[in-house]
Amino acid sequence: MFVVFGATGQTGSVVADTLLEKKRTVRVVLRTDKAADAWRAKGADVAFADVTDVGAMTNALDGAIAVYTLNPPAYHVADMFAVAKNIGAAYVEAITQSGVQKVVLLSSFGSQHATGTGNILTTYFLGNIFGGLTIPVTFLRAGYFMENWNSVAAVAAEKGILPSFLQRLERPIPMVSAKDIGRTAAVALTEDWAGKRIIELHGAADYSPNDVAAAFAAALRRDVQAVAVPESEWQATLTNFGFSPEVVNNWCEMMRGINSGYIVFEDSGTETRKGQITIEDFAAEAAKEQDLI
Repeated sequence: MFVVFGATGQTGSVVADTLLEKKRTVRVVLRTDKAADAWRAKGADVAFADVTDVGAMTNALDGAIAVYTLNPPAYHVADMFAVAKNIGAAYVEAITQSGVQKVVLLSSFGSQHATGTGNILTTYFLGNIFGGLTIPVTFLRAGYFMENWNSVAAVAAEKGILPSFLQRLERPIPMVSAKDIGRTAAVALTEDWAGKRIIELHGAADYSPNDVAAAFAAALRRDVQAVAVPESEWQATLTNFGFSPEVVNNWCEMMRGINSGYIVFEDSGTETRKGQITIEDFAAEAAKEQDLI
């Protein structure tokens, strides 16, 4: 039995789907019954648990060989780090009580740092907490999510500009799609390894904001130019997304860390893998899904 948390999210849904396609026995853990029937129709078992409810999580993990875990985004709370620590402690207690044999934890590039990474610091805390487990753990450190560009795809279609917090516009960084993350996690769950390992997951290539703009230009069949959003406008822009003031500050710190080159892969005694989805693939699908073409 493979147990998947976050099955309604961008990566967890792909983990579960990939395992089901491989004819593995899968249990998805949901917070509500909204998606339960759809998962059962796919052949998955369904359990219900909040990721701070140790008892419900332990029950959901009953009979599991391996489990996919992640920290659900908490963009509307005052202290996302306290939330992450509570979730990590609950995961570890439930995993220990249930007898799960191995774990894959979604993490991020830059999670080796204890300061200066904004939102990514949540994965640093979870990594330390999961490090106390005695069973094999894979820390799946992913690059910058391609899906972060979804929020400005419509702007690119309407105005021909691609607003970018990433700066310099010509500087490539590791970008990977959620689909590649989910597929890589599913493969990792089925592998055998000992102790703790780190997988650093790149995309098919590294991409700059200019590369992303060119990909959207091809998908939208119009000129698109990347435009750097001045740092003086970051706070107001992110506030419009509905984030709490504390989360806005953390996002700004994260972007500064990426732009300065502080947030990078560790490249030290770790395993590197690559996804298959290119930025052109992603842009074409994003344009189609948002009915922009």
